[in-house]
Amino acid sequence: MLKPQFLEKNMENCKRIMKNPYFDIDVVVGKPWRIYYTWNLKIDERCLDMVFKNATRGIVNRIWSDMNEYLEQQPVWGAATLHMSMGSAKHEVLLFADPDGAGSFTAVPNVVRDANLNPMRKAVPLLKFQMKLLRGGKFLLVMDCHVGGASLASRSDTPPYRLEIAAEAAALDLGDGYPACIKEKNKEEQFFVK
Repeated sequence: MLKPQFLEKNMENCKRIMKNPYFDIDVVVGKPWRIYYTWNLKIDERCLDMVFKNATRGIVNRIWSDMNEYLEQQPVWGAATLHMSMGSAKHEVLLFADPDGAGSFTAVPNVVRDANLNPMRKAVPLLKFQMKLLRGGKFLLVMDCHVGGASLASRSDTPPYRLEIAAEAAALDLGDGYPACIKEKNKEEQFFVK
């Protein structure tokens, strides 16, 4: 269980991100997004990619089959919008657009697919995510509003300069964060981790 003040701070950060929302499914879906910076989550040298797809009936049915008996409450399954997978695709989330504004989502994590977790019936909460495209779609910010974990990603086929990542992370003002995928370089630039 998260402490109430911690949860409150994370929700405040999500509300701040919601201001001036910019989110376009057509920009997000398709080629992988590589995570280059994180908050409340440390992946260090690892390069972790996120892939977004439109939620097809097949994807929704599979995740429903895996998760429906484990969820505390049921989403409107037919309203699923996006499917996000991370890494080896063992980590996946089904996203449902929220009326809170562009980039706001309720999410069902498919914890059954992760062999390390064995959930109890009716014990897995729905998640709340806030996403925002930055710099005209060059960067994608994804934040879990409950846990406070956030990531700043860019398309893996067009890596940004580390200076751009650091400037964007500082402008977001989400607290202390961590550079990720640090061995990857753009045109042999030098990058020093503090």
